[in-house]
Amino acid sequence: MVSDELPTRIISGTILMKPNVKCFSETSAVFADGTVEEVDWVVFATGYTVEYPFLKEEGIVDVKASHVSLYKLMIPPQLEHSTIAVIGLIDPLMAIMPIAEIQCRWAVRVFKGLRTFPSE
Repeated sequence: MVSDELPTRIISGTILMKPNVKCFSETSAVFADGTVEEVDWVVFATGYTVEYPFLKEEGIVDVKASHVSLYKLMIPPQLEHSTIAVIGLIDPLMAIMPIAEIQCRWAVRVFKGLRTFPSE
């Protein structure tokens, strides 16, 4: 998770950066540098797998090693007519909603024929 407040909290010491976890005991976490911290909770947030099985069967959006080949990160380039856009499949350093809105506006212009793609 990235937040505008994260750098400030790290600098102020509110958030303490630690190396990788080596192991857990019943009440603490042991880190790779040998330090031990008492913990109440551990949240495992390792990410997710991007997958569109309902579009893969049709050959529209095929994910390979968590990578999707999309023009402008939205439009499947192999389609004869641009009739689908994948919105929000990016990893921004800010809020996703303004970016998704801009993507939607651009996609609508593509669907209306007001934007064309460059040649391959």
